Amino acid sequence: MKKEQQINQILSEGFASVSKSGVRAFTVDAFSKHISMSKKTIYKFFPTKENLINSIVSFVYQQLNDFHNKVMKEENNPCVQFIKIMEYHCEFVGKTNVNRLAELKTLYPRIWKRTQSFWLDQEDNFYTILQSAQEKGYASNKNVDMKAASVIYINVINNTFQPEFFIKNNLPLKETIHGFVNVVAKGLFNDKGMGAIKKYYEHNRK
Repeated sequence: MKKEQQINQILSEGFASVSKSGVRAFTVDAFSKHISMSKKTIYKFFPTKENLINSIVSFVYQQLNDFHNKVMKEENNPCVQFIKIMEYHCEFVGKTNVNRLAELKTLYPRIWKRTQSFWLDQEDNFYTILQSAQEKGYASNKNVDMKAASVIYINVINNTFQPEFFIKNNLPLKETIHGFVNVVAKGLFNDKGMGAIKKYYEHNRK
């Protein structure tokens, strides 16, 4: 197996393992047995457990960014772009128990800060989508400041949707974010825009 293939296997399988067991219970010893790879090989690429977890987080964010770029390239409707990207985010988030995220935040605060940074880095991307929706006649109000809307949207996600918020209020992670996205979409997009989203759902949920 080539070096790149080995690294990708470690990171993809590592994400699945950390999502299931949490960072506290995750050990390189058990993980190496699970993927039938020697600890020596894993440590060759990732010298410490923290380094491996950090790389797994980077791997996830790269997956999200790659999908975002793919959607922006292949999908012309900005309303559908918005929904596709956020649904993909929801799918990733839905793979992890909220208590596992709380562990990551508590045990590896420096790595968790990268989650905050990741979302802040998305402001310009979502502004591009919302501005395009306004220019193409999909916005519910042509006078809405889409730059302000994108900043508010990202910061609500970043500051409100923390692990402790879901735990305290006993809210399901994936379903709550999905519902929030749909509420925001109904506020930002007009009937024409929501009609495009409805067609997307009908086509992809048959």
